[in-house]
Amino acid sequence: MSGEESYETVHALAEHWARKGPGEVEKIQVTLNLARQLLAGGEVQPYADGENPFEPVPYPWETTEVTPNIPRRIFLGTVSDLATGQGHTVWFAAGLARDEDEFRRQLATHIGQMLANGATVKAVIEDFPFAKTFISPSLRKMLRKFDQGRNAPAGFFYLSQWHENRS
Repeated sequence: MSGEESYETVHALAEHWARKGPGEVEKIQVTLNLARQLLAGGEVQPYADGENPFEPVPYPWETTEVTPNIPRRIFLGTVSDLATGQGHTVWFAAGLARDEDEFRRQLATHIGQMLANGATVKAVIEDFPFAKTFISPSLRKMLRKFDQGRNAPAGFFYLSQWHENRS
């Protein structure tokens, strides 16, 4: 502080740290002293206007642009979610997309970014994990037609879930 600025105290924040006890207040004071040293030494720079350090960095597939002249194909994706106490869930999806990134964005709207990022994704109908379990022969036939561009709808997305809880 240059001494010219006038800062108001935030009473609720001061009360919060006081309620945590003298040890926590001292820890905050030591931390603030280090922050002042880092600023004075030029080791760190203040955040830019509008910069939010708590905003998650998007996955690369979330920010790519779709090339409009690429034909749409059927992409398949599968991901497993094993949560202690909640069981095991396998997600399987099929959808029309121009590339893997576009398919992951479609998948993320249904199961979230983290699971979509961890999914195995390929533009292949045969020999894909869980394909025989989740795709009936009639659906497989229809997907092959869509993949070849024959009578493909404007949009198509199929999502299936298998959940097992042995508790």
